[in-house]
Amino acid sequence: MLFLNNRKNKSYVRKIFKSIENKLYGIDQEMANEYLSWLDKKTSYLRKSLEKEGYGVQPDNLQRGDIVWIEFGINVGTELSDYKTKGHYGVVWNVDLGNVVVIPLSSRETTGSELTYDLGIIEGLNEKEDTHSYLKIDAIRSISKRRIGRMNNKESGKITLSNDKIDLIKKALVDSFIN
Repeated sequence: MLFLNNRKNKSYVRKIFKSIENKLYGIDQEMANEYLSWLDKKTSYLRKSLEKEGYGVQPDNLQRGDIVWIEFGINVGTELSDYKTKGHYGVVWNVDLGNVVVIPLSSRETTGSELTYDLGIIEGLNEKEDTHSYLKIDAIRSISKRRIGRMNNKESGKITLSNDKIDLIKKALVDSFIN
């Protein structure tokens, strides 16, 4: 390994790994393992990015209003996290070069949140036909395309929202950030 080619750097890396190990000691083993798997995956994203490798298999022609599968990672506190889910659905809002602005979706209503909006039922998204999808505007973010995967059982790897649903999202964004 190139970054481990000198004694000082080897010592630093060992110190960091030991620090991570100490911080994970006593934490639920399943959670610690999932976090370490995410750290490994994120390191893989970093390496592929630095080596300018191509992206994995992406949904066809990403554009505003597409619902895709996204790996958000293991996050802190009440932030949206992939703990026990390995990802979430999200709505593509803007595509710019290698980054995509996305708004996560949830199948659970968040009571008391002024930044969660009911989009109603999105055909083809949930196993239960009467499940509503909730837009999590509090978790809107820009991500690398590397975090986006194709949806299973969808020919194009995604679901495209109707113009009516896109208009609902526009209204929710204006209500949340402009008004």
